[in-house]
Amino acid sequence: MYEIGKRVLYGIHGVCRITGVESMRFGKARAKYYVLEPVEQPGAKFYVPVENETAVAKLRPLLPREELLALLHSEEVRNYPWIADENQRKLRFRELINSGDREALMGMIGALLRHKKAQLAAGRKFHQSDENFLTDAQKLLNAEFAQVFSLEPKDVNAFIQKELENTH
Repeated sequence: MYEIGKRVLYGIHGVCRITGVESMRFGKARAKYYVLEPVEQPGAKFYVPVENETAVAKLRPLLPREELLALLHSEEVRNYPWIADENQRKLRFRELINSGDREALMGMIGALLRHKKAQLAAGRKFHQSDENFLTDAQKLLNAEFAQVFSLEPKDVNAFIQKELENTH
């Protein structure tokens, strides 16, 4: 059971604070729900049924600074392979976005940034679909990085890019 006041990641909704546990009735059934307030949307609320394992599995504690940096500097992230086949790449990146796997998302961001840099250096364009995946992955990670490292959200991408470049 999560504690009231704890900050968690909630699926694609970003960082939320658990503001309470409420017993609510929907139809004839009564159940307990975590009440989540998104950090970036004060006043908004999400209700997650405490007994629903699938829903609760979307709640993940924020990682400490050291763990986030260790993931960012890990071999998997530094050496995340580029998928040359565009269709395979789209399928894989879509899976990663839906999974919320932090290490894989960081690897994906690193691979996309390296590819973007190479494309631009060669005078070629970076595919719009790759740009969209990069934006989506960064959005998923940025809220956690901003909270954990006390950064402004606008500064997170530069922080991650700098850290990824410093690991090579």
